[in-house]
Amino acid sequence: MNNFWRQVCIAMGKAKSSFITPSRTVGSAACVLSSLVFAYAQSNIPIGTWRSHMSYNEIIGLAVADNYVFGAAENGVMILDRSGNSISTYTKLNGLSGTTITSINYNQIAKALVIGYADGRFDIIDSDHVIESFNPAGQTGLTGSKKINDIYINEDDAYLSTDYGVIVFDLTQMQIKETWRDLGVQGETLPIIQCTLNNDSIFLATANGVLTADFHSNLLDFNNWTRFNTGEFNGAVPAIAPFNGSVYAAIDNAGIFRYQNGEWIKQAFLSDDSFRSMHASPSKLRITTTTKLWELSETGDLAEIVSPLVVEPRCSLSDAEDVLWIGDGRNGIVSLANGRVANYLPDSPSNKRVRRVKYLDDGMFALGGGYTDNGVALGNRGDIDRLTQGDWSTENSTLTDLTDIATDNTTKSMFRSSFGFGLEERKTGGEVGIFNETNSPLESVNGQPGFVNITSLAVSRDGLWVANYGVENPLHLLKSGAVWESFSFPVAAARYPLQVETDLSGSVWMALDPRQGGGIFVFNREKSATAYLTDTPGSGGLPARSVHTLAVDRDGQVWVGTDQGVAFFINPSAIFSGTVDAIKPIYESRFLLRDDKITTIAVDGGNRKWIGTERGIWLFNASGDEQIFHFTAENSPLLSNVILDISIDDVSGEVFFATNAGLVSFRSDASGSDFFFGAVKVFPNPVTSNFTGTVGISGLATDAIVKITDIGGKLIWQTQANGGTATWNVQDHRGRRVATGIYLVFATTADGGESVVAKVAVVD
Repeated sequence: MNNFWRQVCIAMGKAKSSFITPSRTVGSAACVLSSLVFAYAQSNIPIGTWRSHMSYNEIIGLAVADNYVFGAAENGVMILDRSGNSISTYTKLNGLSGTTITSINYNQIAKALVIGYADGRFDIIDSDHVIESFNPAGQTGLTGSKKINDIYINEDDAYLSTDYGVIVFDLTQMQIKETWRDLGVQGETLPIIQCTLNNDSIFLATANGVLTADFHSNLLDFNNWTRFNTGEFNGAVPAIAPFNGSVYAAIDNAGIFRYQNGEWIKQAFLSDDSFRSMHASPSKLRITTTTKLWELSETGDLAEIVSPLVVEPRCSLSDAEDVLWIGDGRNGIVSLANGRVANYLPDSPSNKRVRRVKYLDDGMFALGGGYTDNGVALGNRGDIDRLTQGDWSTENSTLTDLTDIATDNTTKSMFRSSFGFGLEERKTGGEVGIFNETNSPLESVNGQPGFVNITSLAVSRDGLWVANYGVENPLHLLKSGAVWESFSFPVAAARYPLQVETDLSGSVWMALDPRQGGGIFVFNREKSATAYLTDTPGSGGLPARSVHTLAVDRDGQVWVGTDQGVAFFINPSAIFSGTVDAIKPIYESRFLLRDDKITTIAVDGGNRKWIGTERGIWLFNASGDEQIFHFTAENSPLLSNVILDISIDDVSGEVFFATNAGLVSFRSDASGSDFFFGAVKVFPNPVTSNFTGTVGISGLATDAIVKITDIGGKLIWQTQANGGTATWNVQDHRGRRVATGIYLVFATTADGGESVVAKVAVVD
C-alpha cells in the first residue's frame, strides 16, 4: 500500500475500497454511450444517477446462446449466464435504444442478439456487449404501425416480421439486404406476424391468412406470393412453425393446421383455443395457448406440459442439450430438464405496470393499481412490491386493484385500499382483516357487492382518512379500536374523491373526479367547516376544474395540479373565512406549465417541487419560478413521458417515477431532514479519478451551511444543503478539479448552534 493510501485509510478509518469502471456501449451512427450508474451498491447510488426497476416476471420472448439464455420482458432483457448461474440485464439505462420490446432472437453464426421494438427500431448486441441500433422505418415516410412482431433467424440473416412487411437483415455485414413491403392482395400494406422457412419455401403468417413462395423468387413483387386467405384462414394467423418435414399454422378458435401437398389440413386438437406462440425442436412441436403449454410429438401425440412454475406460459424453446426453456407470465424464465424444474428472476418488482409509488417505513412501495380514467377496475392482482436497502420483495394482498397504502402511526397496522373490495388491514402480528360494506360504514356503489371503491388514504393525527368513491358518504375516518366516523357533503361532486391529503392544520383536501364536476373539496372536522374550490374567481381561482393531484409542502402550502398547470394555496386555513384564490406561479413570463396536464406532484427535502406531466418530469424550486430539471424519454432514461406517480425516499433523496411504461428512479441532491444532524455520510468516499459525478453529503440538519477545506484549513468550496443533503462537484471555487488529498467537510446549522466535521479522500 503506498503512502497516500495509508493516509486515506487512517483518515477514513477503513480499508481501500474497490470500484468498477462503467462499460461502453455503442449506438447507431457511432453514438457512444457510457453506463450511467457506477456499481458501488444497489442500495445507494451516486447523486445525479439513475436506476431502472423493470419487472421480469412476464417474459414475452426467449433466445438461447452457447452459455446464455435471454428472456425479454417488455422494457428489458434478462441474461442468465448458465456457466456462472448469474443474472444481469439490458435496459434503456445501459444501452438499449427503446422500450416496449416485442421480439428477440439469437444468431449463432454472428454471435449476435437481436431485439425488436414496437416503434420499429431494433438493436443488435454482439458478444462484446456492443450495442448497435437501427431504425429502418424512421426515414421512409411510413405511416401507421411500424411494430416488429417477430424475428426469425436463418444462417446469417434475420427476418424481421413487421406491421408493414419483412426486413431481411444481414448480421455479418450489418446491413439491410431487402425489404418486402405492401404484400396485400392489391399491393396494399399487410401486417406480417411471423416468418419461417421450410426447404426452399418461405411462409408468412399475416393479418389475413398465410403467404407462401419459392424462397429464390422475386419476393419484392406481391404477385409472386401464393395466398391462403379464405375460410378459416380469412383472418389473423398468430403463429407458424416448421416441424416434422412440414409447416404448422395456428388460428385462434379454429385450431392447428398442417401444410400438406399445397393445402392446409386441420388437426384434431386445440380447435377452441387461442394461441400465443409455437416452437419446434427436432422431435417436438410446442404450442402455447392462452393458458397452457402443449407438446406435439412426431407421431402426433399431444400432451400438456404441467409444472407448478408454469402458471401463465408465453413462449418456449429448447436448447442443444434438450433443456426446455419457458417464458412465463408470472415466474420469469422457467427451465425443465430431466424432471427438474427451476425459475430465474433478477432482483426486480413483480408489477409490470406501477400506477402508485409511496415511501413508507424506510421502504418504497409499488402498486399495480387500480382503475381506468373512466372509473373501471383494471382487474390487476394485489401484488405489493417493496424496495428496502436495494432489494425488491413481493407480498400478495387478499384484494385486487390496489390503489393506495398507508401505515397507522399508533397501531403500526398497514392498510391497503382496493378499487372494488374495500380496505385491508395487516397488523404487526400478521393478522389480516378486510373492511367492506358488510362490517363497516364503507359503502358499495348502488349497493352492489364488489363495488366498494376506495381511491385514496391519508394518515392524520385523528386516524386514517378513507376516500370512498361514488357513494353518499364519500369520506370516512378510521380511528383506534376500529371506530369509524362517516361524512357526507352537500356538493354533488364531493361524492367522487380521487385523492385525499391532510394539511398541517388537519383539514382534509379531496381532489374530485373531473368527469363528475371536478374541483377540490376541503373539510375540517374540528371546525365542521367546508369549502368547495373551483376555477371561479373568488372561489378558488384554480387554473382548471380538472384537478389530478394535491401535495402539501414543507411550509404547509397546498399545491394543486390541473389540466392547465399548477397553483398553490399559501394559507390553506384561510379558505374557510371567505373569498380566496390560488396563487399561480409565473415562470418565463407565463403561468407555470399552463399548457400541461399535471398528473402528480411530490415535494423533496429542499421543498422543491417534482411535477409529473404527459411531457415528462419537471423539477422547480420551492416557489415554482425557477426550473432545475426537465427530464424526458428523449434526454434521460425515463421510459415514457407519461408520468403516473412520483414518490421520494426521504432518507436518500432518490426520486421514483412511475410511468405508463415502467418504473425508474433518480437520486437527487435533496433529502428529508431534521433540525439536528444525523449520521453524516459522504458518498462516494474515496473519490477516484474515473468518478465524474457529484459527491453527496447526507444526514445534515435542515439547510445546513457546508464548507469544504483542505487539510490545512484553506476554504475550497461552500454551499447550502437541500433539506438534509448537500453536494460537491469535486472542484474548487474557480471550477478546477481539486488535487489528490484529504479534505474536511464542515457543516453547521443556519444559526450556528450545531456543527459536524467529516472527511473525504480524493484520488487522481
